Amino acid sequence: MDAASTLSNVRETLYIQLRAADPGAPTAFCIARPDAVASFAVNVAPLETVLLQAGNRRLVVFAPSTDVRLTTLKVAARQPSKALQAAPYALEDQLADDVETLHFAVGRYRLDQWPVAVVAQARMSEWLDLFATYGLRPDSLVPDVLALPAPDAEHYSLLLDGQQVLVRTTVDGGFVCERTDLELCLQIADPDKRKTLRALVPRGEDIDLSVLGRPVEPLHGFSAPLEALLQNYHPEDAINLLQGQYSQQQDWIRLWQPWRMVAALLVVAIVLSGAIHGVQAWRLQSALSAQDAANVQRYQQLFPNETRIVDLSAQLEQQAGRLKNAGGQNLLPLLETLARAMQSVPGLKLQTLQYREGALFVGLTGANLELLEQLKSWFTEPRSAALEVQSANSGTDGVQIRIRLSPA
Repeated sequence: MDAASTLSNVRETLYIQLRAADPGAPTAFCIARPDAVASFAVNVAPLETVLLQAGNRRLVVFAPSTDVRLTTLKVAARQPSKALQAAPYALEDQLADDVETLHFAVGRYRLDQWPVAVVAQARMSEWLDLFATYGLRPDSLVPDVLALPAPDAEHYSLLLDGQQVLVRTTVDGGFVCERTDLELCLQIADPDKRKTLRALVPRGEDIDLSVLGRPVEPLHGFSAPLEALLQNYHPEDAINLLQGQYSQQQDWIRLWQPWRMVAALLVVAIVLSGAIHGVQAWRLQSALSAQDAANVQRYQQLFPNETRIVDLSAQLEQQAGRLKNAGGQNLLPLLETLARAMQSVPGLKLQTLQYREGALFVGLTGANLELLEQLKSWFTEPRSAALEVQSANSGTDGVQIRIRLSPA
């Protein structure tokens, strides 16, 4: 077994049952190995303490379904991207809020329809901004009700969670209510009382389900609601909310928009062989007219709002000046070190970039873990920046690497 396979097989997952975007909120969490299927040790701590344990682990977050509407969509499209484009218009009449303020995510296509989760963009930003504060991004963000056992034609799945009850009525749908409202909500969902309730009851919960007047199959043996969710969670039957503008491919654009100039200067530095300070070099090397044309094209790609190029050098100087005014005396030296490091390991590609608290947080991709070893080897020599590898996840598409550079 090679090193990449070994890393993938032993990487643990941090599961979080998110209740509120509050760093001090008591939060249930579990750290589990990839081979865990039944035994999940659940603990509770302030959310800020839990997030400090993310490290190199995968991060799977169960979002409160009280903030998510689950529905279905029938469209001719068979591609998720096409279904996402159609969802706001097809579902507009069912939604009270302006669709421009809502985020849509789809599940697995089945039975001639798409399962859809709808959540306010403001709520998505609130959740993800909280994780970003700690330099984190969830690998999956799933409505908690979709981690309950998928019901069949004769059953509903129900989980007691304090004064709250989660009910999964279909593979792609369900609801959340207070205990006091459970009987009424079930009457609305199943007025003929044909469904048997598979009730997941954590230890210590005191409730008499016989008052519902419905057939009940109690399922005990859970120490906490999160443990019940983990024992029944199947990603293929859930909906990951990180789609569209919040997908891994698009999320860095939204999160790092304030630092667009930083990323732009870094890419220009790499293209011009480390000439991050060399805006004057373009004037002196008039023979490189072909390179100048390529630089103009690259500049317009990096700064799409700059549609009129009069003096490329002067305009790049303006962008650099804005960057300096944005703060961060260590930023340019760190960028220069990163540029030289990536030149020494040409197989690495830049994905994400953020500068905060005097350090540079960088997301990279590569073909294999050998590239990471080459990068680490480069930093064994005295450099102006120190390297910290925060995560390295190897998969079929290569390796995803997250590093932190700080002044040495």
